[in-house]
Amino acid sequence: MSSRLFFALTLLTLFVGVVLIWWGAAVTTEDVGLSVPDWPICYGRINPEGWYKVPALLLEHGHRWIGATIGLLVLAQYFWQFAKFKPRMIEAVGIFICGIGYLYLVSQGVLVAATVIAAMGLVWVVMTWITQRWPILRGLTTVALILVLIQASLGGLRVLAMSDPYGIVHGTLGQLFYGLLVIIAFMAWPGRPEGGAWLEGNRLSARIWSAILFGCVFMQLVFGAILRHTQRDHLAADDILTTGGVWVPSASTPDAFMLFLHKYWGFAVALLILTVARMASNWLRGHNGLRWLPGALTAMPLIQVVLGITVIMTGKSFWVTNFHVLNGLALLACSS
Repeated sequence: MSSRLFFALTLLTLFVGVVLIWWGAAVTTEDVGLSVPDWPICYGRINPEGWYKVPALLLEHGHRWIGATIGLLVLAQYFWQFAKFKPRMIEAVGIFICGIGYLYLVSQGVLVAATVIAAMGLVWVVMTWITQRWPILRGLTTVALILVLIQASLGGLRVLAMSDPYGIVHGTLGQLFYGLLVIIAFMAWPGRPEGGAWLEGNRLSARIWSAILFGCVFMQLVFGAILRHTQRDHLAADDILTTGGVWVPSASTPDAFMLFLHKYWGFAVALLILTVARMASNWLRGHNGLRWLPGALTAMPLIQVVLGITVIMTGKSFWVTNFHVLNGLALLACSS
């Protein structure tokens, strides 16, 4: 019963995560990421009066509240696994104090000290995980808790420094963080056989191809994040096969070259996904709970290409652009 409740918690976290990433995509699409000048408060208050009636504040400040909800859900996952496996309270207290201290240092612009704390936290998790032989969920939920703090700080730095690079890293880490949440949910799934018993054929080949697929999909999302943060108002070109009238634009025109990379890397990744999906239909044929995955992997890249072309043709339509982001997230989740 306990394992099923924890699995339900992971599914709830995944659902809220989809809402959070969609909301963040809307913030970028509408270019309202700097509609609030301060962080972590909003115009000097936790909740300015009537914020939900102002569209820009509804998107930006609402994004913060959904992010806080994800933080609480990840904290609940962490404490669930913490309490399950011989907890030492000094660990939880230490993470809490360091987490608050880290966010405070970021809000005050003391980035070197904050970076040192974050790096030490990640090193501590890895070393403790290895030496104490934590179960997989114990380690993954602890990493997730640290990453959600880092992700929150990147969102804050995007506002405080008015920096596109912070926004790009925030966007891409958010997708990577969601992949971690997917893995946590999969590992908590009561129907998951232990080890690799559910894989048929060459297990090493399956894992290598899956890792390549995840890396390539993630790289495409990085290109997309750069594109979205540097070409907010309009794309550098509106042609489909060529870019600005040429097949390969010069790197001296970075906006056109990035659009070219995103388009043609996307086509290449779509072919890779279709190839891996075909192999996955053999790897997973013995597991009823995962038979749907190859079919989903076959359909989603085709949908993604159509959505990408439509984004160009409609001049970055709000709904088409946001569904393009969500379908990319779904591809990363299936790759995870």
